[in-house]
Amino acid sequence: MMQGRHENMLRTFYTKAIQDTRKYLKESGYDLETCEKDDKDIPEIVRKTQALYKEFWKIKITGDLRVTTLVLAIPNTFPDTFPKIYLSKKDFQEIYPIPHLDQNGLICTRDPEVAVLSDTIPGQATKALIEIAVRIVDSGIVKENEADYTEEFLAYWNEKVAYEFLSIFSPKDKTCYLQIYKLSKKLFGCKDIVADSKKHLEEWLEPFAVSVIDDKAIEALYLPIKRFSPYALNTDNDLLTIIDDKNVKDSIKYYFNQDRLHYILIASFFLNGERILFGWNHKGWKNITFKGFRKNHVPLDIRLGYHKKELVTKIGLMRLDKERIFVRGGTMPTLIKKDISIAVLGCGSLGSFLTMSLARCGISKLLLVDKECLSPENTPRHLCGFLDASCNMQKVEAVKKRVTEHFPGTECNIFHADILELLEKDENILNNYNMVIVALGSRAVERRINYLLKKGLINSPVLFLWVEPLGVGGHILYIDPKNGGCYNCSFNEEGNFVYSISNTTESFQKRESGCQSTFLPYSSLTVEQFALIASKIISSLLENSPNTSTLFIWLGDIEEFEKSGHKINPEYDAQLPYRIIKRQIMRRGSCSVCGNLKTVV
Repeated sequence: MMQGRHENMLRTFYTKAIQDTRKYLKESGYDLETCEKDDKDIPEIVRKTQALYKEFWKIKITGDLRVTTLVLAIPNTFPDTFPKIYLSKKDFQEIYPIPHLDQNGLICTRDPEVAVLSDTIPGQATKALIEIAVRIVDSGIVKENEADYTEEFLAYWNEKVAYEFLSIFSPKDKTCYLQIYKLSKKLFGCKDIVADSKKHLEEWLEPFAVSVIDDKAIEALYLPIKRFSPYALNTDNDLLTIIDDKNVKDSIKYYFNQDRLHYILIASFFLNGERILFGWNHKGWKNITFKGFRKNHVPLDIRLGYHKKELVTKIGLMRLDKERIFVRGGTMPTLIKKDISIAVLGCGSLGSFLTMSLARCGISKLLLVDKECLSPENTPRHLCGFLDASCNMQKVEAVKKRVTEHFPGTECNIFHADILELLEKDENILNNYNMVIVALGSRAVERRINYLLKKGLINSPVLFLWVEPLGVGGHILYIDPKNGGCYNCSFNEEGNFVYSISNTTESFQKRESGCQSTFLPYSSLTVEQFALIASKIISSLLENSPNTSTLFIWLGDIEEFEKSGHKINPEYDAQLPYRIIKRQIMRRGSCSVCGNLKTVV
């Protein structure tokens, strides 16, 4: 009964909003009529958009240039859903193309993703949209807004594409050759993919169980060029009007002078701070003789003039390269361009979630080291679940699988081994990475890695991370290879961590029945939250490395911790939950590792 009342309430609201808007527009002087079902303009709109509309209105606008008929498509949930404004079929045929008018006749007035229509004065709001539509049409007719074509280049370009390719190539500033491969099955609706190397492509395709059909790829030429209108390139000869850079012209000339059935150009230019990518195809000149010129030495203008009116075939590119995907998702572009690599030692609860968080930050080169396999009791607070644990999968393999399935193309090297045994075999293995993250939860191993760092065998900065019992907090200890204190400097003579949040006199360790493993109690939510915070701090450290060792203390729910009857370190009595405290780690004179080293403090 209650559900029925809500439905009636909504239906009444939407019906009244439509009635009020229709009345307001008529009172405002608009020549408005409600369309009948057999109106010639309506079936075309419904067929092309496949959206549900309550009513269609036609409004005649008498302007200085012409009389234009607009068709307003009123959705069932108006005004919570934007009305669409179309040109009538006759007006569309006479006016198209103009900026902000798509091939379906829709006039782009406001982006419904960022704008909200007023639900209290829907009539006034709709009138404002109509006025915007009229200005767009009038400006387009007199060519006042031609520059807007470039701002929405891909929208107009993609209206006329004959093919769509996937692309894992990140646009560069220099011309180069690319390869186009045919896939064994469709991926994201496409059968062709653009890459800068076959090796890169095969690594990227691995998680999809998709391969390339033929080893022989189609070679395409990539061109970084200046902006141009999407309607400026239609025929072979138009290419000369959009390219003015001599080096780019020379590259095209060399490419076109090779015998091919097709010549595919992939181009990019800067728009709103990033490069957009698109392509087109020229019909080949194979077996065509140009009199007076040696084979493969034909000037570009002569060659393009041969098929002067030959239409180019436009190609759309679905960009799946990490620069496009991560920057769109809000990742810092400079972090991606630096091509950062990170070694993660320990793929348990914290290490697994941290690895995925780092991958989400755009880190695509990883080394994972862990000697254990995934067990069922690990899964409640681990990135990977029962399915992986059921086959006794190695933790490194399970985490790699999750990361590479989520982000194909991630270079993820793994070692199912003890890190100290690994370092015994190859002392330099960690020096190939920009940062080493230690999330092992083993004081003995952490101590030894710290020793190797301060003795110069490890020269990458090392980050030690751990979570305190019951989620009261966590620590991110950044140790610089040369400057400041070390891991040992953060512990007192009794071996207690100086900056512990929980009281060091209280024991929190738990053990399975019998002589089994010991563990610290904390929830999955705590470790996930801490991993996200740590990832943000790590990203900042990679952007701007500190010149000394630094500790980041994350305070969890210290109030709940105390309510549970536990005590915190008096140093944090006045602190609020969920904040980060930053401390510089100084070299301690009595430290057995770095106390006698001549380091800068």
